Amino acid sequence: MPGIPAAPVSYREAWALIEARGQGIRPDLSRIEALADLLDHPERSYPTLQIAGTNGKSSTARIIGTLLAAHGLTVGVYTSPHLQSIRQRYLLAGPTEDGAISLEHIAPDEFAGLVEYLLPFVDLVEHKAGEPVSYFELTTALAFEWMANHSVGAGIYEAGMGGAWDATNIVGGDVAVLTHVAVDHAALLGPTPLDNAREKVGIIKPGARVVSAVQDPDVAELVAATVADVGANLVLTDRDFRLRTDELALRGRLITVEGPAGAVYDEVFLPLLGRHQALNATLAIAACEEMLGRPLDPEAVAAGLGAVTSPGRMEVVAREPLVVLDGAHNPEAAEVLRQALKETFGRRERTFVVSILEDKDIVGILEGLLPAATHTIFTRNSNPRAAAPERLAEAAAAQGFEAQVVADLPDALETARRLAGPQGVVVVTGSLSTVGDARTLLVGPME
Repeated sequence: MPGIPAAPVSYREAWALIEARGQGIRPDLSRIEALADLLDHPERSYPTLQIAGTNGKSSTARIIGTLLAAHGLTVGVYTSPHLQSIRQRYLLAGPTEDGAISLEHIAPDEFAGLVEYLLPFVDLVEHKAGEPVSYFELTTALAFEWMANHSVGAGIYEAGMGGAWDATNIVGGDVAVLTHVAVDHAALLGPTPLDNAREKVGIIKPGARVVSAVQDPDVAELVAATVADVGANLVLTDRDFRLRTDELALRGRLITVEGPAGAVYDEVFLPLLGRHQALNATLAIAACEEMLGRPLDPEAVAAGLGAVTSPGRMEVVAREPLVVLDGAHNPEAAEVLRQALKETFGRRERTFVVSILEDKDIVGILEGLLPAATHTIFTRNSNPRAAAPERLAEAAAAQGFEAQVVADLPDALETARRLAGPQGVVVVTGSLSTVGDARTLLVGPME
């Protein structure tokens, strides 16, 4: 009726409105730039750090968030994709009155309210552009506004894909972080690490401080050349900062890191499994030094690292048998997972539950995973792009590995736990979609 306002958009309705946009990708920044302009550029109201690379981006972003929170800042962390709920893309890290670190995802009502606020601006952009604002462009614009509403002291943005034309790339990017560049999304980014890197170095802005992991030689040359071209400043792992020591500890790592300013953070506990997480933490410490422009406080480093969580990355969610969730979804990540399992769990038998998206490098992922498996079960996650488990089994057979097919994921998990027995390890992997589905079953839904 005229004069009666429409009912507020609910959280479920807001999420559905975003999902209805699909996952299509259009590689240009015109729509997100137009949207940010209409919003009066909320992303310019706080310092920003942007992360690109192939693997380790979300973990590194979350570590940076807790480290900066331990230094007294309220920090917005925007990562992708999510595991169980779209709210997991938005993490607010900050200090509490009692000196602890708070980690909170965006609240359902706040998410719904921001979607409702953004939709009229989206309509204006779409009318002018003659094409829709994408899923990722809308979730990124929401992150811009959400962080501004919370008056964050820093915004941490993980590039969703590539870098140059990623929607996050309109942020100022005071600090640019490059994790190791390998190959993923080959159809869009190219078949080699150098091809992928050509897009990822697009996050390097004039005058930025660039913190890079160790790269392949040709990628390292490209990074250095890009830094020189735009007048940025490059800080390199094993040249300007380094992981001095890294030891396996109970439920994590014990690490010593030397930062770019020469400060040494000695024997700090990191509650994440796998040597790769020690390297991510090293990168994060260097990034925080560059962000703050000074060495970090050692006690704050210990508190910040101690508060880190990284769901779905070598995450133990059950015992007897141990159930480990890891979203390895490309060959490099699969190889890293295999090494981490060997170091962390030794010779314990490992039963893998695997579902991979059909547009991924299935052969390469299986080559990395299957040598670590005592038993393998192929299943199907809920993503429409999930490969048929029978196809995965055929690919495994071509590599000389036997496997069984249990198409229903809950049944596959139950079968795996029986096979593993109380002393074994069940590893759920192949895709973040697989991990998200399993996490909902084993830990519980987030909503």
